[in-house]
Amino acid sequence: MKPSKKPLVTATLNITNCTQCPHHKVLPDPDPLDWFCDDDVKVVCLLFPEERQITCACRPYQVEKECSVPKWCPLRK
Repeated sequence: MKPSKKPLVTATLNITNCTQCPHHKVLPDPDPLDWFCDDDVKVVCLLFPEERQITCACRPYQVEKECSVPKWCPLRK
């Protein structure tokens, strides 16, 4: 019996925020001059050879609110 080929599955993601994208990364972005902001983070896009910054100096609980999809996003096409 021949093994059957599984059909290729195509999925569409409706991304309204960069934190929903599989190509984002949240990295530490502490403020060296302000102890209160030593837990700040930044969001970067991994679709570029150099990590392109989307946000900076975000409070960790505000990342999703401050991380809207930028106009230069390569997935907007």
